[in-house]
Amino acid sequence: MIPLLILIPIVGSLCLMPITENSKESQTKMKNIALSTSLINLFLSIILWAKFDSSTNQIQFVYEYSQLSFCHFNLGIDGISLYFVLLTTFLTPIALLSNYNNITENIKTFLISFLILETLQICLFTVLDLFLFYIFFESVLPILFIVIIVYGSGKARIRSALLFFLYTFSGSLFMLLAILQIYSYIGSTDFQLISLYDMK
Repeated sequence: MIPLLILIPIVGSLCLMPITENSKESQTKMKNIALSTSLINLFLSIILWAKFDSSTNQIQFVYEYSQLSFCHFNLGIDGISLYFVLLTTFLTPIALLSNYNNITENIKTFLISFLILETLQICLFTVLDLFLFYIFFESVLPILFIVIIVYGSGKARIRSALLFFLYTFSGSLFMLLAILQIYSYIGSTDFQLISLYDMK
């Protein structure tokens, strides 16, 4: 189910690609596709929540992809990440609905940006590798940077976008250093391997 949660917003974005926004009908169609996609993901995350076994602290719904040699692309959820996934799928349709009538230009870019953001955030909360966690965390920044500049209000939106990007990126460099230190100590950035070590 986790790969479905990741792929459905991507499929919704691909469905939006060939549609032109030269009429109100096509704009409404794009909004409905994006909203329907986010609601499907919300429904799937609720099913995931219902099937989650809260009596154990083990990682559940694990999906493994071991074809990459430099990292383990494993997906799974625990009791904390489950609620972050629920929060993501809950807030995305709210974000789309709150701007349903406000955004009148570059609608396709706006909708695709939020669907891709949903995918990246779900990857961020479900990936079981520290290095991939950092990559997905950083990949959210360029999209938010564009959204703030294009759809922000006021003359200070460019400065706000730059400060947001620079502060978040520079702050996360310390996290990258910590990840590299863990890798040098253990030889892996896999969450499940790291949990077996007693680091002091």
